[in-house]
Amino acid sequence: MNIGVDIDDTITDIKKEFYNSGFNYLKELGKPLPKTNKIIEDVKNDGSCYQKYFNFNDDEFMFFMRDIQEEIMNNAKPRDFAVQAINKLKAMGNKIIIITARDTVFHEDPYKLSKDWLDKNNIMYDKIVVNAKNKSIEIQNQKIDLFIDDSLTNCTASALLGIKTIRITNEIKKSFVNKNIVYFSNWKDIYNYIINL
Repeated sequence: MNIGVDIDDTITDIKKEFYNSGFNYLKELGKPLPKTNKIIEDVKNDGSCYQKYFNFNDDEFMFFMRDIQEEIMNNAKPRDFAVQAINKLKAMGNKIIIITARDTVFHEDPYKLSKDWLDKNNIMYDKIVVNAKNKSIEIQNQKIDLFIDDSLTNCTASALLGIKTIRITNEIKKSFVNKNIVYFSNWKDIYNYIINL
């Protein structure tokens, strides 16, 4: 199979750290904190929801998305069993295609940023696709058979294409459930599901 895999909040689990960094940055700026601590989804894959949520002006937003986010990404640890699962799937003959929305708007070299992190963490892959704001286009371009992502938007787009889709999320709520998407909170369950397909 061609297996498409996202990085941020899929192989890694950085959402809480990202939000905590946003709150800390607001405190440094002396700006009021959001009235709610509800985690929102980056539906457009462009970070605009964070600008609205934290009420950042354009300069603050760029600093947050470039400097703060990139540091978090560079230092992120893979989720438990993610490395083993991906490497075992590749060793079985599957192609691992990394599909990430990391782009040149917020990162000088999103390809190098992604490659360096994957290599540092000994994650095997066949290809890295960056600037994938609309992941359904890349899912089709890369002839993906199975797609793994944390975003409900991306997973729904994949499922609508008839692609087997796995959403990894820490909170599986009944309201999120889409019958065309399989939901798991960890890579051991994802791996077991895939090898039993």
